[in-house]
Amino acid sequence: MTKLVTLTTDWHNSDYYIGAVKATILSKHPDTNFVDISHNIEKFNWQHAGFVLGSIIDDFPEGSIHIIGVDSEPDNNTDIVVAMYHGQYFIGADNGALGIVFADKPEVAVFISGESFADDSVFVEKNVFAEIVKFILSGKDIQQLGEIRDDVRRYTAAQPQITGRGLLGSVIYIDSYGNAITNISRETFNNVIGENKFEIFLNSNLHRTNRICQSYKDVEVPEIVCLFNSINLLEVAIRGASAKNLLGLKHDSKIRIDIIKSTDD
Repeated sequence: MTKLVTLTTDWHNSDYYIGAVKATILSKHPDTNFVDISHNIEKFNWQHAGFVLGSIIDDFPEGSIHIIGVDSEPDNNTDIVVAMYHGQYFIGADNGALGIVFADKPEVAVFISGESFADDSVFVEKNVFAEIVKFILSGKDIQQLGEIRDDVRRYTAAQPQITGRGLLGSVIYIDSYGNAITNISRETFNNVIGENKFEIFLNSNLHRTNRICQSYKDVEVPEIVCLFNSINLLEVAIRGASAKNLLGLKHDSKIRIDIIKSTDD
């Protein structure tokens, strides 16, 4: 099988945690390849982790193994889950992150009681998750690990609203450039706005644009640019600057798209 393991964590690169997890896996499978998705997830923010990992899993081959090391310490209310989804393996706490990653039910979801790891709850990524990775890489069936259930814990993200004017969405993620990614998909925009003329209002009526661009370079510095990004979500940016800082955008900031009615209507 593919010996590719990814890590998505809220650790800092200056800590030893990343190396410790990789070394534990390499001790049994020295030919394993690692991909660091991100170690800059906001502390304990499993929603952030779920969005980042869920945005790229389709780019990985079948058999890839993904570790989510965010808010992962198990307890009496949160089990460890080992799941297979679209031919890939996922290991993390059942805290809602995988419910963001998975658009539908996984092929297999195996749950291991948090109470089973009371002695290993400190640094669970090394003491438990890495051992599960070694188990998978040895060709063993994950269904042997625990209780099989129908689905992982789900998180219902806010969806854009269809209004009498058009669409009302919100910012769901701010990237390291200060670009704001919204919950308005290309498909929703096309279905609701279509070929109509429109105006996009950002955070307040003080900032607006009436154009969807194909590239950041379609505008001059430092103009507002709205485009559909690589995951087909509407993104708000400022060329050469931070939309977060200059437009005051943050998580949950409202983005309104109004259809402009012609005077003949």
